[in-house]
Order: sequence, then structure tokens, then C-alpha cells
Amino acid sequence: MNKKRPAEIGLSDTELAIRWQDGSESRYSLEALRRNCPCALCRALREEPGVQTPPPPGPLELPLLSKEAATATAQASGWELVGRYGLRITWADGHDHGIYTFESLREQG
Repeated sequence: MNKKRPAEIGLSDTELAIRWQDGSESRYSLEALRRNCPCALCRALREEPGVQTPPPPGPLELPLLSKEAATATAQASGWELVGRYGLRITWADGHDHGIYTFESLREQG
């Protein structure tokens, strides 16, 4: 049994909840997950120079989306497992390119 893999995954209107194989539980804000999408496009946009935004609350803030815009697109319509290492969230706006690895989720939770 791989204790770093989810035993159960739940999705609500505002959060992703994971019960891990080792019995621990983690909860993630959908807004935070969306704003920190790990796909190549979103990572590139976060690193784009010259984007004028207020100082971000975290190191991976998506500069092209205001808090209000991220909240509006932070509604998830579903998720799917990706191999044995992560999951993909499908957002209500159709974006589904980011793969959230179990390792990175464990580090956050």
C-alpha cells in the first residue's frame, strides 16, 4: 500500500478533500488550487514580467486573474486520476490542463 496516495477524494462547491491511505486528511480551497494551477501555460503567465497586480498573497499567485476573477473560475465540474501520481481537475470554464501531483498536494496539506 502506498501511503502517499489517496484512499478517497471528495469535491464540494468550495474545496477538494482527500483522505490519504495513511489515514490523514487534507482539504484544499478550490480558489487556491485554481490560482496555482500547475499547467505550463498558467506557470508561464505567473512568471510573465511586467504584469501589474497588487502584491500576491502567496509565491505562486496567478497575476492575470484578480481575486474576484479567480473565484469566478474556481468552480470545479469534476476530477480524474492521472496515473498513479496525481489528479486533474476540470474547472467550470473548461480549463483542465493542470495535473496536481499527490506529492505536491501532500506538501500543501
